[in-house]
Amino acid sequence: MLWRDLREFLDRLDKAGELKKVVGAGWEEDIGGITELMTERNGAGLLFDAIPGYPKGYRVASNLFTTARRTAFAMGLDPDPAEDLAVRWSKIVEGFHPVPPKFVTSGSVLENVMTGEKVDLYKFPTPKWHEHDGGRYIGTGVCVIQKDPDTGFVNVGAYRVSIHDQKTCTIFIEHGKHGDLIRQKYWDRGQKCPVLLSVGQEPVLMAFSGPSVYMCPEGVSEFDVAGYIHKEPYPVVKGEITGLPMPAEAEIVLEGFIPSPKEALVPEGPFGEWTGYYAHGRRPETIVEIKAIYHRNDPIICGQPPMRPIHGYYNPNFGDDDIDVKMKVERAGIPGVQRVFFLGRPNFKVVALKQMYRGHVDDVVRVLVPGGEQYSGHHIWVLVDDDIDVTNTAEVLWAIASRCAPETGVQVVPGTAFWQLDPRVRPDDRSNPAEGGRKSYIAHNLVINACRPFDWMKDFPPVCVNGQELRKRIEEKWKKLFV
Repeated sequence: MLWRDLREFLDRLDKAGELKKVVGAGWEEDIGGITELMTERNGAGLLFDAIPGYPKGYRVASNLFTTARRTAFAMGLDPDPAEDLAVRWSKIVEGFHPVPPKFVTSGSVLENVMTGEKVDLYKFPTPKWHEHDGGRYIGTGVCVIQKDPDTGFVNVGAYRVSIHDQKTCTIFIEHGKHGDLIRQKYWDRGQKCPVLLSVGQEPVLMAFSGPSVYMCPEGVSEFDVAGYIHKEPYPVVKGEITGLPMPAEAEIVLEGFIPSPKEALVPEGPFGEWTGYYAHGRRPETIVEIKAIYHRNDPIICGQPPMRPIHGYYNPNFGDDDIDVKMKVERAGIPGVQRVFFLGRPNFKVVALKQMYRGHVDDVVRVLVPGGEQYSGHHIWVLVDDDIDVTNTAEVLWAIASRCAPETGVQVVPGTAFWQLDPRVRPDDRSNPAEGGRKSYIAHNLVINACRPFDWMKDFPPVCVNGQELRKRIEEKWKKLFV
């Protein structure tokens, strides 16, 4: 395997100068505050120890994926050169084939087992990640493991999890996510949904559990993808109560059941989410009844708290390229998309396109923005020609200002969505979990075509810029001027 456990990965970051160890930071505000500032500066990964009120060795790790370099380490890639990381990664995932996990009889996660009255979620130094959070969120860098009762499919998702009391967590899962679909099946049977919450594990499985550098194909378990990346089956042990597979070398795993909303709902939130807002406020959400806790000696909570997405980002990333969207267009048989880049979070993206035929832009738009009901809406898409540097905001704005004809180049694609964390949703349009799911709301998408008109592209005025060879000669000759 690339990584036997989280500790091996942290050691690798430490040796590479990518980890800072912090001693004595408190869970109330220090750990969250330091993590936020380090994320904004694209700084080092963090490992907190000697947290007041807890034994030395009970640690919290954070900021592990906020740079392309650390994401490369996690996925087994050479971080240099950084410019082609996304391309090299896409070649790896193009060859994907499932490698199912293997059950083993022992693992470090079984070093300590708490059941019954011994269950105590406050045993661990769970931080309050943001100043105005409504509680302590033990599940941010989390793997939520569930099994479909009909198909046996095992899903590993990432849904925020907070501590409600010693034996109860709250869990927020958006409507339509795999975790929500699976739990609904159990509720329809009049059963509670079995679940494992792994809150500290090696980086590959953790990366695939949530928004990531690779979205698992439909019907394929994240364990199978992690096995492919590791080049061997992922080792798992059975939970003693649910029988669900847990990472054998995980740091901490919580085991229990999610009762239906008819049985239990408790206030959850607010929580500072990845959009940069406390959009969903404090509302009734579902709970997890914790029946067992497994943990290693000197356990580590893995924190991956969302931060305001202005300077840095918290998810595994190779910069701000959206590889999955690019592959989606390619799978639709449409050529020419050079790059898809986040111009602004959460959903403002620019697409660089090498136009090859009349209607090429329209074909791309139909794949990107199908309209109708969707998970999230209010997306903004800008399409530009392949001569535009999509990473340079000034160039993208120049393309909009000089190539977009508003009467033909701007369109609003009608749609609805049910994503609850969008800050633009009216308060009275928000909904709580229920047997019938959450209600949808109006969420249109904006498309800006800033490409040169294909029909007369050859006659479009040329750009007044020196050629690359001349530019390089000048930069080399006068490099002291550009330091």
